[in-house]
Amino acid sequence: MHAIARRQRRQTQARWWRFGILAGLVLVLDQITKAYVRATLEPRETIEVFPGFQFSRVSNEGIAFGFFPGRQAIVAVLTVIALSAIAIALAGLVARNATVATGAGMLVGGSLGNLIDRLAHGAVTDFLDFTRWPAFNIADCGITIGAVLIVVGLMQDGEEDEEAD
Repeated sequence: MHAIARRQRRQTQARWWRFGILAGLVLVLDQITKAYVRATLEPRETIEVFPGFQFSRVSNEGIAFGFFPGRQAIVAVLTVIALSAIAIALAGLVARNATVATGAGMLVGGSLGNLIDRLAHGAVTDFLDFTRWPAFNIADCGITIGAVLIVVGLMQDGEEDEEAD
């Protein structure tokens, strides 16, 4: 029984480390790429990478897809409330399995990245631009992929993990 309890504690600790590392990684990559875009591209400037994909500096003052533009204070407050609720919900789920921990880290890192933009710059900097889709950024990728991984992880058995003893 003690060996099982120790193994479960080690797995839970490893999942929290995974969560923290991925949240930090997504946040740092997001902030570095946004700073680079702000330093090298003028607002609305576009550089075609290949047909159908370009780097475009876009300031998104709203939420996803530009909804609620010009309401930064409300969007920032709603983001903090949503992030707090997500953190509370995820606190119990991160220990469930490595997939949930991975997704939670990505989602939280991305959410923090966009919140920092809203607070520091008054808008989120988007730059990955597939011509038939609104521009987005690394934080948005983390949020989307993270949410998918959380759903997948919640559908898995909580004991299925690749972490070694």
